[in-house]
Amino acid sequence: MTTNMPTLETSNPIKPLITPAVSHSFTAAFLFNQLIPSPIDFFFQKISGLSWTMNMQERVEGGANVGAHHLPQRVQHGTLVLERGVMAMTPLTMVFNQVMTEFSSIYADVVIILFDHKKTPISSWTVTNARPKSWEVGELDANSSQILINRMELVYDDITWLGAKL
Repeated sequence: MTTNMPTLETSNPIKPLITPAVSHSFTAAFLFNQLIPSPIDFFFQKISGLSWTMNMQERVEGGANVGAHHLPQRVQHGTLVLERGVMAMTPLTMVFNQVMTEFSSIYADVVIILFDHKKTPISSWTVTNARPKSWEVGELDANSSQILINRMELVYDDITWLGAKL
């Protein structure tokens, strides 16, 4: 006997909200001087360094030999690491080149968006006041047919996460 009753899996409205996101579809937009982002600098092979660490100070209470109090000090952010194939000069690589050769102070806000399998935005991070820290070109190897990778690192002041699935 077959029934047309919905199962828990198909009728649960919370399931889409608690299903982990696949992290393989994302984009990043760089806003230098609050201008429109370059359409060339949206896509990367890897992005990492979206992190927060709460620094703590340990305080031992007088007379209590067991345990300690951990007092929050400040939040420390990671280093934003972006990797993609080497390509012609783009606005982003021109900024990195200017910072590294002229010791310029150029800041950008970076918006990173994670998409689901239907390309619907499900989460985003905004990194503020990011500035280039290092730029590395992968190994040149005549015996390899792999794509040459640019690795760009940026330090940043703050990060805002909009993690709710829409």
